[in-house]
Amino acid sequence: MEENVKTPDKSMDYDFFQKELLPRIKTASLINFMGGEPTLHPRFNDMLSQALGNMQPFTFLGVFTNGLMSDKVLDLLLNLVGRGGSIERQIQFSVLLNWQTMENTSEKNHARCREVAEAILEKNGYGLMFSLNLYSIQQDLATQCWEIDEIYQNLGLPPGQTYKIRVSPAFPIVGEENHITLPIKDYPKMGRMMINLLKDFPQMCFRFDCSFPPCLMDDIKEEEYHLVERFIYHGSQSVPNITEWKEKDVYFGCADDSPMDIDPKGDCFNCFPFHNKKLGNIQDFKQVNELAIKKMHTEFLSHAFKAQPNEPCKSCPHYMVTCSSGCFAYNFS
Repeated sequence: MEENVKTPDKSMDYDFFQKELLPRIKTASLINFMGGEPTLHPRFNDMLSQALGNMQPFTFLGVFTNGLMSDKVLDLLLNLVGRGGSIERQIQFSVLLNWQTMENTSEKNHARCREVAEAILEKNGYGLMFSLNLYSIQQDLATQCWEIDEIYQNLGLPPGQTYKIRVSPAFPIVGEENHITLPIKDYPKMGRMMINLLKDFPQMCFRFDCSFPPCLMDDIKEEEYHLVERFIYHGSQSVPNITEWKEKDVYFGCADDSPMDIDPKGDCFNCFPFHNKKLGNIQDFKQVNELAIKKMHTEFLSHAFKAQPNEPCKSCPHYMVTCSSGCFAYNFS
């Protein structure tokens, strides 16, 4: 990972950030630092602090991380989630922490990840959200959820208060055929695993930032319908009860207000699986504001809806009724 940070084109040049990016994003309502692992950037603390210093009140700043950060970075994050940090500037700051299975990390790294999570949550219970990648029906999802729930319970989560875990199916990435994905045929089985976990952990909810694949619920039983509302899609909307799906115009597909992603060179795209579909460069815009984002996202959605999904999505009864198949099932050709 350190090599990635020092390799050209793998991390954003600090001068480019200061001179080209920062002046254009000062009016943005949401800024996320992502990667790779953003905290490994040698100037990460400077870049995060400068972004915060240039943002407007009532906006959102976030960091996506695997938790394997230096104490120097952790100290900065603890300061930002505390009373003297972003709150004084009326900016909502949060950390999204990717919680790994033990087959993907070492005991030492897992312990560090937990140390970071507990430190941030102890400082501010709303300062961190856990994130899980759904990549296989064989993954130990139950242990991942048990560990996360244990952290919340040990820190004194009040009875009746819920918490959200961000989840993301491992979807195809255009141009990377060897990338590990969660097969579409396994979505109902993954959904069954998630429903069972919601029964085991009554304060837990699952949040999808963008699309919610309705086929996750294909194996649900009628007495479990009420659990569906503990799935969140498009970042903030509760999935309605299944009994309403045929009665209302429900759309779980690509969100129409997703933020713009900007790579180290300033090239812009709207969805990571389609990061090779360049929609522009920040130097094409005076500001990366709502107008610029809408322009690019309109172009992206036009491409997304013209593309043909793979089977079983193409013949699925949900396709183009409640689901656009989105990033889950596009052909690589």
